[in-house]
Parts: sequence; structure tokens; C-alpha cells
Amino acid sequence: PAGRVGPKMAGRIGEGSSTIPAWVAAWCVVAAVQRGPPWGYHQLDPGVAASIVAAAGIGPGDLVLDLGAGTGALTAPLLRTGARVIAVEAHPGRAAALRRRFAGSTLQIWQVDLIRLRLPDEPFTVVANPPWALAETVRSRLLGARELRRADLLVPRWLARRWADADRRITVGRSVRAEAFRPAARTGAAVALLRPSGPRGRSPRRRRHPGRVGAADAAGPAYG
Repeated sequence: PAGRVGPKMAGRIGEGSSTIPAWVAAWCVVAAVQRGPPWGYHQLDPGVAASIVAAAGIGPGDLVLDLGAGTGALTAPLLRTGARVIAVEAHPGRAAALRRRFAGSTLQIWQVDLIRLRLPDEPFTVVANPPWALAETVRSRLLGARELRRADLLVPRWLARRWADADRRITVGRSVRAEAFRPAARTGAAVALLRPSGPRGRSPRRRRHPGRVGAADAAGPAYG
């Protein structure tokens, strides 16, 4: 179909064009295969969300951002750690649902687009299932944030592996099945672990990943 970017176009766009950076190609693939309306939403299983938070090592008093918080799958277990939690959610209806669900708690809710979000000027951590169509933007902004301590981002599994292959500050954590989302995502996911203080540059060797999800299967939840 006109306007689609297929697997063979991952490194180039348009006949005769020059090669584009990998992050641009990845963004194009994610955006091209996105299905449904702009506000499509896939809710993460509460048990999976709790295990992701437990692995993030969040403690009382930590400042934590949940980017693309949805209706609070990750927000709830984050609050139980005693951390200072900021839920960022642009969708008016889901932001309202967050206010109702967590009324009387210490949760801060910021109804703002992630592209325009002003990141904290004090040490902070991110645990999030961000909109997958904005995954590259989120990764770039976080790695450039001076005060970021770490970020655990649930993204398409193939994308987490690509990031890890290209940047030694990123590793791949636990995998999450497509069925862990409701409705099910179009591909499995994985937690990409961002550690800005780590060594920069590409990984020393590129790894091959048998069974890697192809670009045509890369669509998934727009919001976590």
C-alpha cells in the first residue's frame, strides 16, 4: 500500500536516497506498521507490571517517571515502593482515569505530550511502557538527560535488541509475551535497560538473534 515502509526499506527511504541513521529507520518501521486510531491502547497485565517494577530496584523517596502511564498498570506498583511517582499521560480520558484511581495518593499526574515533556532537573529514574511509535524519541531524550539515573523501557523486542547492538549503554532485560497486553500486542516486547553512565559507542560485536521479529510484525501498543 502507498506510504508503507517495508522491511527492505529499513535502511533507505525512496529510490536513490542516501542511507539514513538506524534510529530513523527504526522509527519509520514502527510508525509504518502502527495499526488502529492514534489513541490505540493496549493495557499491560498487572502481574507483569509488578515484576518489571520489582526488577527496577526502586526505593522509598526515589523520583520515578512513568511515561505513557495509561490507566496505571505500572503506576500502581511504583507507588507501592514509596517512591515519588510522576505519571505522564497525554490522553485526556486516561489522565482523568488516573486522577480517579489514585485520588488521595501522592501521585503527580502530568497531562502532556512526551515530545514536549520537560524532564526533571534532579536525579530521576524511568520505568515505563511508552507509546511504541515514540520509542526512539523517548530513548534519545532520556540518554541525553543529565539527571537520568536509569530507565527501564518496555518496547518491541526487536527494537530493544537493535538498541543494545548499537549502544553499550543499553542492554536487554526480561521478555514479555504479546499476550501480556489486552488486547494482545502484534509482537512480543522486552525491557530495554538504559544506563547513561555506561560506556558509549556500539557494542563490541553484533549479536545474531534467531527468530527476531520482522518489521512487518512490529506493531504493538501505542500506550502502556
